[in-house]
Amino acid sequence: MTQEKQIIKLKSIKKEIQKGHFTDAFQDLVTLSEQEHDFTLQSRYASLFNSIPSEKLKLKDLRLALLATSTVDHFIDILKFWLAKQGFRVEIFSSPFNTISQTVLNPKSDLYGFAPEFVWIFNNYRDVKLSVPFGASPRECDAAVDIIIKEFVELWDVIRKQSSCHILQNNIDLPNSRIFGNLEGSVGWSQTSLLRKFNLSLALSSRPGVTIFDMDYLSSLFGKNDWHDARYWHYSKHAFSFDASGLVASQAASLIAAGKVGAKKCLILDLDNTLWGGVIGDDGLNGIQLGHGAEGEAFLEFQKYLLALKKRGILLSICSKNEENIASDVFLNHPDMLIQLDDIAVFKANWKNKPDNIRDIAAALNIGLDSIVFIDDNPFERQLVRKILPEVTVVDLPEDPTSFIGAIERGSFFESLAFSNEDSNRNQFYKENTIRSEHQKQFVNLNEFLIDLEMESEVGQVNEQNLSRFTQLINKSNQFHLTTTRYTEAQVRSMINDKMTILRYFCLIDRFGNNGLISALIIKLQPEIFYVDTWVMSCRVFSRGMEEFICSEIISMAKLEKSNFIIGKYIPSKKNKIVSSLYERLGFKLAKTEAGGTTYWELNMKEPLPKFSHTIKRSESKNLSPEN
Repeated sequence: MTQEKQIIKLKSIKKEIQKGHFTDAFQDLVTLSEQEHDFTLQSRYASLFNSIPSEKLKLKDLRLALLATSTVDHFIDILKFWLAKQGFRVEIFSSPFNTISQTVLNPKSDLYGFAPEFVWIFNNYRDVKLSVPFGASPRECDAAVDIIIKEFVELWDVIRKQSSCHILQNNIDLPNSRIFGNLEGSVGWSQTSLLRKFNLSLALSSRPGVTIFDMDYLSSLFGKNDWHDARYWHYSKHAFSFDASGLVASQAASLIAAGKVGAKKCLILDLDNTLWGGVIGDDGLNGIQLGHGAEGEAFLEFQKYLLALKKRGILLSICSKNEENIASDVFLNHPDMLIQLDDIAVFKANWKNKPDNIRDIAAALNIGLDSIVFIDDNPFERQLVRKILPEVTVVDLPEDPTSFIGAIERGSFFESLAFSNEDSNRNQFYKENTIRSEHQKQFVNLNEFLIDLEMESEVGQVNEQNLSRFTQLINKSNQFHLTTTRYTEAQVRSMINDKMTILRYFCLIDRFGNNGLISALIIKLQPEIFYVDTWVMSCRVFSRGMEEFICSEIISMAKLEKSNFIIGKYIPSKKNKIVSSLYERLGFKLAKTEAGGTTYWELNMKEPLPKFSHTIKRSESKNLSPEN
C-alpha cells in the first residue's frame, strides 16, 4: 500500500472512531499496521488506538514493567498498540531513566508495588563496560565477561525473590563501529568479540523465568547502520532509530503474548506451488519443481524449515484440492521430497472446500481454530478462509518461493518462552491419537476400548524438570480449563514451596505410546476447604476417564488434609463450554452463581462421596513425597 493510500485509510479510521465504531476501527488498524512501517505511521497507529475507549475492546489486562537505560517514552505508546494487537490492554510501569539497579535492589521500590507480570530489562551495548588490554589472553577475556554477567544474574535473582514475574532481558545490539576493522572478528580481545562472548554467556546463564530478548538479531534485521544513529543517542538518549520502534514492539508483543496464552500449534499447508512448484495432477511426478534449479532448491529449503518447526513441536497438516493418491505419491516416491507422510498429523487431499477441511483437521486434532496458521499460494483460497474462518491466521504467501520462510517469520506465530520434551514429541502424540481413534472403531462398547488401551497415569509433584511443561499447559489450554487462569513460570515456581498450595501433574501412558504430561492441578488450602484453583487437561485425552481419575485424586488429597469441603470454580469462556457441567457430572453440588455465569461447586466430605468408574491404573512418581 502506498503512503498516500495509508494516509487516506488512517483518515477513514479516524472517522470510524468519531462515529463510535470502535471495534471496526481497531480491526482496520490491526490490518493496516505492519512492523516495518516508519515511526510516523507507528505513532499515528498508537494515537488512534489511544483515542478508542479501552472498555470498548475485549482486551485482557496485562502488567509490564520496563526498566531502561535509554529514553523509551516514544516507544511505550507504540508497544501498547502492538500488545493490543495481541489481545492485551497493558499497564506499563517505567522506571526513571537509567536507574535499573536502584529500582531492582530497593525492596520498597514502586516496581514491586506495581506487581508486574513481566519485567523487561531494556539495556543496550553502552551498558556493558568490557575492557581488556589489546592482546589479552582468553582467560582475561572470560574473566571480564563473567564479572558483567554476574551483575545481570544478581539482578534477576533479586527480582525473582521479590516478584513472581517473568523477566525479559535484552542481549547486546552490537555497535556498527570497529577499532580494528575486520580483525575484530579474528581476535578474542576486541570489543566485537567480547560483546559476542557476552551475548553467548548471557544466554547460557539464563534460567527458567528469564528469557533473552534478542536485540542483536533485531538490529541486524533492521540494518546496523540504520539502527545506530549517534544523533539519537547524544541528543536524546534513544538507543536505536525511531523507525525500528515497530519492529521491536511487534517482536516483544509476540513474545509476551506467547508467555500469556501460548503460540500457534498447527501449520496447515497447501501442496501445489506451496511445498513444490507446479501442479502434481497436471505436471506429474517428474514435472514438478523440487530439489533442482533455483525454484526447486527454494521449495526444498522451505521444507527443511517446516521440518525444523515440526521438530520444535508445531503440528504439520495438509489441506489440498487434489486426488489423495496422486498427492501422496509425491511423499512416497519423489526422491527429493523431504517431508514424509509420517511427518503429517492430518492429511486432507480432496475436492471439498478448504474451510470445511480445516474444520475437520481441527476436530481431528481436537484443537481450536485460533491455534492454526494456514499457508496457501492461492489468494482466493486465503481470502475464503479469512472470511469463513476468521479465527484462523492466514499468511499472505508471496509468489516467489524464496520469500516463503520470511513471510512466516514476520508473523512471529511460534514464539515461546520455554521448550519441553512434550514440545518435540507433540507431532507423535497426535499421530498416536489418530491411531487410537482408528483402533476404537473396532469396538462397539467404549468401556471395552478403554480397557484395551491399558492406560496408566503417573501422578507427581511439580519440580524444575517438569515446571515448563506444567506452566505451558496452563497457559495453552482453553477447552478443558475450568477457570481460564494464567500463570507465568515464575508464579508457578513460587507456589512449589508454598505450604498452602498443592501442585500436581498427571501423565498418561497406554499401549500406543506415552501421551506425556497431560493435566495440571493447582490446589489452594483454606480453612476446612480444599479449593481447586486451576484444573487443566490436554484435549488429546478427553473422554478416557482421566476426569474421574483426577477427581478421585483430589478427593484422596482432601482426605489427607482433613478438609471438610472441596470447592471448584467454573468461569465460562468462548472455548471451555465442554467442561461447563464437569463438576455436576462428578457429583458436586451448585453452591453459588455470580454475574457473568461464574459458578462455584461444592463437595461435602462428610456426606457419601461419589464413586468413579474408570480403567486407569495409578503410577506414583518418584518425586512425590508422602507429606506432599
